[in-house]
Amino acid sequence: MRIAHMLGEDGRLSNRELARRLGISEGSVRQRLGRLLSSGALKIAAQANLEQQPEAFLAIVGVKIDGRRLTDCAERIARLPSVLTTMIVTGRHDLMAIILAPSRQTLVDFVTNELSGVPGVLDSETSVVLKSLDFWVAAEKMFPLPPSPVETTGRSRP
Repeated sequence: MRIAHMLGEDGRLSNRELARRLGISEGSVRQRLGRLLSSGALKIAAQANLEQQPEAFLAIVGVKIDGRRLTDCAERIARLPSVLTTMIVTGRHDLMAIILAPSRQTLVDFVTNELSGVPGVLDSETSVVLKSLDFWVAAEKMFPLPPSPVETTGRSRP
């Protein structure tokens, strides 16, 4: 797990540098890192600092769900574009979701249209985060790519 810790500090470290710092061979690093990645225990990805994106809205949404549909609802909500993560929880809500919206209107649309449109959602309570102290977001969520011409028209541009 020392490899994971070091990569968490700097995901650009080479296998050679990891080996030097750990006092083991580069082959051992490659083998251990390969196991961590292939098992799904570790993912190396770019992270963006939310505090550097003042126009973005981060919100925590508590959702009350029809008990018979909890897993299905959680999976559907997790796939919505603004959702960073979902968690099935105990307490007054059945599910908590962390939402990242590029604008206030996007957040409003998410709560009033997307979330309320998921079958089984009974109620929700949204708390907008006023300040986060150390919250990093997967870069692909913070800076989504626009759809490619193939995705929007069904064919590629010449």
